[in-house]
Amino acid sequence: MANKRKTILVIDDSSTIRSIVADMLSKNGFQTLEAETVEVVFTDMERMHFDLAVIDIFMPGIGGIEGIAKIKERWPNIKIIAISAGVEGMDKNKALRAATIQGADRALAKPFTEEDMMAAVNELLEVQEPAEG
Repeated sequence: MANKRKTILVIDDSSTIRSIVADMLSKNGFQTLEAETVEVVFTDMERMHFDLAVIDIFMPGIGGIEGIAKIKERWPNIKIIAISAGVEGMDKNKALRAATIQGADRALAKPFTEEDMMAAVNELLEVQEPAEG
């Protein structure tokens, strides 16, 4: 019996980061959606289903911290992984702590490895590795 493929929304203002993360997820069997801003999620993604969001903390507009709160308010069961490299004036670890306070389920500092991302995704979505044999 095949499991329904989970869909992950990647929100980052950097097209490079969005592509890298989406490629990681796709090659590990997930469907992906991409958004450049949190605002896009509430206009274009409103009718789409996703199981988890990977969201950058520092972006133009609403930004990740407020975005996490808005996503959790609109879709309380969505799991969220916050990602950040920090910005001038704010350490990435402080930003990631703020994200978890707002409702992020996991926080990863950039740069992160594919293994780190997949471990977080699989844990949050309770994905079982296929049995050998």
